[in-house]
Amino acid sequence: MKTDLTKRYLSKTPKNLFWLSLLGIPYLIWMYSIGIELNKKNMESNGMNKILLNILVGYPTLYLISAWILILTGNMNMDTILPFHFGAMFSIFLLMILTSRAIIKFEKREGLKESSGIGLFFGIWYYIIGIWYIQPKMNEYIKRIK
Repeated sequence: MKTDLTKRYLSKTPKNLFWLSLLGIPYLIWMYSIGIELNKKNMESNGMNKILLNILVGYPTLYLISAWILILTGNMNMDTILPFHFGAMFSIFLLMILTSRAIIKFEKREGLKESSGIGLFFGIWYYIIGIWYIQPKMNEYIKRIK
């Protein structure tokens, strides 16, 4: 089930992923998909910890869903939600770092032209621009994994 979801996200065109990004949660699923699929090939001892990856994706997802519920019901209080917001931001920041590291490790392992770590990180951070640079690479890398 997870594999089907991750492969489905990584086989999409940049244009399709761009429109999904307006929802917020597909952005997290995209980073999760990159981490899971590329980590299959990076099965070294220093590979990405799947439990950590699940936590880093799960917490912001739950936060986004609960924040939307609070907004729609009119019970939004910034004093109580602010620490949870910072936790979600921190989780997404770490997820971006781990995702860019997974791409770099995969490129090193396969002997491909290595991307800049900073370039990948900012490409993931500024998803609207980075998706056009990163997703075509992911499509090619997923074909290599099969």
